[in-house]
Amino acid sequence: MTHAKLRIQQQPCAETLWQQFALVGAVDIHAAEVLESLYILPAKATAELNFAKVEQINSMGLAQLLKLFDHLQKKDITIRVTSANQMVWLLFNKSGLARFLSPDTEAAPVLPEVAVEPPSLEILPQPSALLLEQRFSLVGIIDVKSVDILMPLYVLPPQCTVELDFAKVDRVNSMGLAQLLKLFEHWQKNSVKVHVVNVNRMITVLFKMTGLTRFLSEAPATALAPTPKAASPEIPSDPVLVANGLQISPSPSATALQQCFKLAGIVDVDAIQPLAPLYTLPPQCAVELNFALVSRVNSMGLAQLLKLFEHWQQQHITIRITDTNRMIGVLFKMTGLNRFLTDAPLPATSTLNQAASARVAHVAVDTLMDMPERRSNTTVVASHEKLNLWINAQSSQQMNGWYFFNTYLQRHLGREVHLELIHGAMGERRKKIEDMDIVFTKPFEATRLILQHQFKPLMRPLDQVDEVTLLVRADEPRLTLGAFEGGTVVTAAPDNFVYLLGRFLLEEDNASMADMRYLFSGHDIKALQMLLKGDADILFVLSDTYRGLSGLTRKNLRVIEQSDTAFAFHLFCVSPQHAELGAALTKVLLDMSLDSQGRQVLADLGIPGWAQPSHDECDMLFMLFNRYAAA
Repeated sequence: MTHAKLRIQQQPCAETLWQQFALVGAVDIHAAEVLESLYILPAKATAELNFAKVEQINSMGLAQLLKLFDHLQKKDITIRVTSANQMVWLLFNKSGLARFLSPDTEAAPVLPEVAVEPPSLEILPQPSALLLEQRFSLVGIIDVKSVDILMPLYVLPPQCTVELDFAKVDRVNSMGLAQLLKLFEHWQKNSVKVHVVNVNRMITVLFKMTGLTRFLSEAPATALAPTPKAASPEIPSDPVLVANGLQISPSPSATALQQCFKLAGIVDVDAIQPLAPLYTLPPQCAVELNFALVSRVNSMGLAQLLKLFEHWQQQHITIRITDTNRMIGVLFKMTGLNRFLTDAPLPATSTLNQAASARVAHVAVDTLMDMPERRSNTTVVASHEKLNLWINAQSSQQMNGWYFFNTYLQRHLGREVHLELIHGAMGERRKKIEDMDIVFTKPFEATRLILQHQFKPLMRPLDQVDEVTLLVRADEPRLTLGAFEGGTVVTAAPDNFVYLLGRFLLEEDNASMADMRYLFSGHDIKALQMLLKGDADILFVLSDTYRGLSGLTRKNLRVIEQSDTAFAFHLFCVSPQHAELGAALTKVLLDMSLDSQGRQVLADLGIPGWAQPSHDECDMLFMLFNRYAAA
């Protein structure tokens, strides 16, 4: 509901020192200028304020009234508030202004109770002796819903002192903490002094984590009317910040400039919010992150960690990471972050040059975020020009499915499409991939097209990533990777993510494994045959390919290692010459799950659907490509 802005109407009065005013509308953040006219009333006068048409008073409006009444009292002006409704009575009683209510004005009748969801946070202004001293009691929970409620506090006058009483604040979550950080930063820019009092143990821990302990005060800035402090509930001795899959627990540290945290769960795209408070750690401190309880880090989570570490090193913060599992160790090694995996602190001046230089400064890559919102009706691209579609299949089991896909695509685009189907060495390469109009190809090949040929990434398979499985023969007596030192590895090609990730898995525990002999067969089936014939000891193969093998074939194989990085994926891209196809092709792909024929084609491909790759996911691929494959 929108309330009218405040207006003040002066009422006729026979006596010069008796001033009568009717207030109409809402007393809120915008009331400050309107109320200024009352600051010039003559000394020792009587000011009668009629509140009959006041629609609403919020916390900021109440703060303005407190200032006004304080000023009028200093000029010996008598204040009478008449025709106050129940809302005004309640607010005036809570804020100590009840003495201004006219004694001959009866309280408004009690209104019937209406089931209204109360706000999670209330801000109650408190009386203060000085004009430049502002006091507020906060009641409830500070969370994402607090944004609008905290907004009035942004307009406090510069160089004032603010005291926030947290006695009745039950909880502050990560989103609420982010709002407080923004507010405090704004106040500091305006030279506003901040005192936070009566904070419970959990909130104190959060303030310590984020460097806000300097605002905590053992006592109020000046004497404050006593407020009964809410009993703090019992909390675990190891408090945590919880947000979806990631939990961050602060651990005790010996000094203020030593910060220790335990991470638990999954570091992925949902880690953005719980990691946000770590950006506010004090410069030149030392941070230790314990990953013992982190089960997985995917590409989106790794992107967030890279950003955080870059920020820390700009602040000369020393970083130590301990107790990572093997797969996370592989990811850190791939991205150049393994230098933080140490039992001794690193110099604070070390930088992320390896990772930062490998990342693209900023490649102007458009994704679906830049495309118009899709509509329900199919848009057919009218043209007689034949399109060239290049498909590098994820596995040999998809080959027939891509022919069905091409038929489906032609019907829904309204264009003739010529299919070039490739899987390893299967298929005749009559054309170059750079000359294609639409491509679906391997992670590094797609990245090369994007960075070097200005292709535009469109879609990726939903919930499918490229992982590697390391296979040996079922009758192989050697049980560990280290036992294969000096052996032979076979895989399809040296220019793909499977080979890169396989080598990292092989060499992660034992540097001597770098001396292995590598054979490149051209495609997965031939590589598998070479392993089974004894021409190689280990096979690197796409995990999806292994899962698609027949049960009889799998009986002759044994998995000795598998990756779980959630890092790389095949991509649909469109050439810069046909960028206008992007929206139409995207719509066709997204709508496949909405009709029976599309669902059947998806089933033939073994793909559940399509999803948009995020900028962070693409950036991580670009970084790896520049580090290992660009040459």
